Amino acid sequence: MIIAIDVWGQNESNIWYFGNHAGIDFNSGSPVAITNGGMMTYDNASAICDSAGNLLFYTDGQMVWNANHQIMSNGVNIGGSTTGGQAAVIVKKPLSNSIYYIFTSDGFGASGGLEYSIVDMSLLGGLGEVTQLGTLLQIPSTEKLAGIHTCTEKFTWLITHRGNSNEFCSYKITQSGLDTVPVVSAIGTFIPAGPYGVVNSTAGQMSLSKDGSKLASVNYQSGTVEIFDFNVASGHITNQILLTNTYLHAWGVEFSADASKLYLSVYNSPSILQFDLNSGNATTITGSEISIGNISGTYCPGFSGATGYLQRGPDDKIYLAKCGSTYISVINSPNDAGTLCGFVDNGIYLNSKVSTFGLSRSIAHECESTGVKNVDKNELFSVTPNPSNGSFSINFSENNFRGIRVLKIFNSMGEVVYFEKVDNSETKNVSTNLAAGIYTLELNLDNQSVFKKIVVY
Repeated sequence: MIIAIDVWGQNESNIWYFGNHAGIDFNSGSPVAITNGGMMTYDNASAICDSAGNLLFYTDGQMVWNANHQIMSNGVNIGGSTTGGQAAVIVKKPLSNSIYYIFTSDGFGASGGLEYSIVDMSLLGGLGEVTQLGTLLQIPSTEKLAGIHTCTEKFTWLITHRGNSNEFCSYKITQSGLDTVPVVSAIGTFIPAGPYGVVNSTAGQMSLSKDGSKLASVNYQSGTVEIFDFNVASGHITNQILLTNTYLHAWGVEFSADASKLYLSVYNSPSILQFDLNSGNATTITGSEISIGNISGTYCPGFSGATGYLQRGPDDKIYLAKCGSTYISVINSPNDAGTLCGFVDNGIYLNSKVSTFGLSRSIAHECESTGVKNVDKNELFSVTPNPSNGSFSINFSENNFRGIRVLKIFNSMGEVVYFEKVDNSETKNVSTNLAAGIYTLELNLDNQSVFKKIVVY
C-alpha cells in the first residue's frame, strides 16, 4: 500500500512576472517563457495565481496589474518602491477565496516604510479591485520581506526587519485578518535605514527555507551573512549563525529545498557561491564555500553590477536574475554539493524580454513537497488497520522508531489535514476525524520523509 506520486500544495506561485515585460509559466511542470507582462521594474516583483495555477494579478510594489495585464481598479501608487529589493510580496488571506494582502517596502529603508494594501478578487467580474491602499504597518523598515504559510494551522507569517534596529518582526495573518502587532525577535545585526538613494544594509535579500525552519538574511553594506532558526508555530527567530567571512555587496540568498545548502549572489561579482549548512557551525559553514559558476552578460545601463536576486521555484530549482540579459540562470539540483548542483548560466531564455535584478517573490508553503520516496513498509513501520475508520496504530520496528519526529497526513490535493508530534514509543495510536477517502501519511525520520497510502472508510 505504497504510492509514488507528487504531493503538491497550491499552485499560487506557478506564474512569475518580473524585469522588463519578462515572465515564466511553471504550470506545465517546466518553466516556459511568457511575454505578455505589462510591467517594467528593477527589483523583485510578486505575482499570484489561484489554486489551479491561473493568473490573478501581479505587482511591482507601486502598481497592480490584473489577469488581463491592465492596471487593476485603484491599483496605482499603492506604496512601496520599484527599487525596494523585495519590493512586494502577495499573501492570500487564509481560508478566503477572494481577499489578498500586498506588502510593500520602500527602497533604502526610506520614509515610506512597510505598507500593505488589500485586493478583493470577487469584484469587477473576478478581475479584482484594490479596496485598501497603502496602509502603514512599520516605520522605519528595510527592504527585507519573506513569508510562509503553515498548512497545519492555516495561518501565514510575513517577516521583515525593522530599520535602525536589530529586530525581526513576524506579522501573523489568519482567517480573521492581519495582526498589526508583530512577534519581535531582537537578534543579529543592527541595520540602519534611509535616506532614500543611499545604499545601505537595508538592501540584501532575506529568505526562508521551504519548511520554514531556517531563515537567512544578507546585508549589502556590511557584507554579513546570517542564518537563524525560525519557529513556524510562534514566529520567533533564534540561534544566529554569523558567517566568519564578509561578502561586500551581498545581494541574493536562497535555500535548497532540503535546507542543506545556502546560495549567495553578490551584486558586483559574477560568481555564485554555495555553502553546506549541515554542520550548524559558523566556521565550518564558511569553510564550505565554493563557487558553483559565473554569470555572463551585459550590465543594465547605469549600474555597476549585473548579478541579481535568487528565488526557489515551484519545481525546487533555484533561479537567478541577470540584469540586462535575455536569459536568467538556473541551479538545477540545489540539494547537491558543489558543481553537482548543475548551475547553468544561460538557463532560461526569456524570448527576447529582459531580466533586471529581481524575479517574482512568493511565500513558502510548508505543505508543499515535490517528491515522494518509495520505502518498503516492512523496513520502518506498519499501519494497522488499513483501511480504517480514521483511527489506527503505527507500529515501529525496534531499530527505527527513535528517529521519528513528525507525522503529517495529506489529502488528495496535497493539503495537510492532520499533524502531530510523534514520541519515542514503539506503537503510536492515532485518532482522526478524517472523511472517507485516500490519504498520504508522512513520517519524518532522520532527515528522510517516508510516505504510505492510508484508506479511510
